[in-house]
Amino acid sequence: MGGAFSGLFSWCESSAKLSKKEVEELKKSDQIKFHQDELEEWYTIFHENYPNGKMSRDQFIHENVQAHGGDSSLWAYLFEQLDVDRDGCIDFKEFIESISIGTRGGSDEKLCWTFKFYDKDKNSYIEYQEMLVLFKAIFKLVEAVDVQNQLPVDHNAPAKRCQNIFEKMDTDNDGRLSIQEFIDGCKKDPTIMEVMELRR
Repeated sequence: MGGAFSGLFSWCESSAKLSKKEVEELKKSDQIKFHQDELEEWYTIFHENYPNGKMSRDQFIHENVQAHGGDSSLWAYLFEQLDVDRDGCIDFKEFIESISIGTRGGSDEKLCWTFKFYDKDKNSYIEYQEMLVLFKAIFKLVEAVDVQNQLPVDHNAPAKRCQNIFEKMDTDNDGRLSIQEFIDGCKKDPTIMEVMELRR
């Protein structure tokens, strides 16, 4: 999550400041774990890079491809998850909630967010095809990272690796993963945790 924004910002002086009302609104979110001074610093950085207070879909995709590589479809999909109000932009609240979960959230919070990321149709389950589509995109992103070299040779292909993980997690063999199966499965396998949380 946080990784989607790392490398995108430059620090410059900015006059943008959070109002008292904005601070109070942000504090209402149980996903935001930053102190007020941290919020104000992030707000300044965000507005220096996005003066209108919003990051467009094209900006998000282009800047992440430039900073991290990978296929644009992965970043487009991630943008959809972060754009909670579906207005076609990421505003400061959406941005800071993602950063907060990624950097300050506990393992369960991160895994719950990751589950929602994989659950494309939002039916509260992850089907195999949902996981496979993202695995293919994620493996393109990390193909130069040593994670693949640490896996058994016959599991290097995204489809094989995805099937291996899915079958381990699907304890009731119903062909889909509940959030509890997903969280329990991740926690039992350090390698899965590494893959699931890579670049977040």
